[in-house]
Amino acid sequence: MSLKPLVMWARDQYPEPYKLRYTQRTPTEARGFVLIDGQWTRFIYDREARVITLGEGDSAQVIRINQWGWE
Repeated sequence: MSLKPLVMWARDQYPEPYKLRYTQRTPTEARGFVLIDGQWTRFIYDREARVITLGEGDSAQVIRINQWGWE
């Protein structure tokens, strides 16, 4: 599955400037960091379900996006 929805989500949510750093990519998942408000936040992107998990543990935020990166 494509990473395009993730990239479009990051571009639209954090436009000045958006940054993604991948640490791992598999056919079903991408992991890395996204720059949010000047701080790097860990993310996991489920490529099949198009679900982004920001952060870790109990404070993790789960975001479902469509094929165009909209929540």
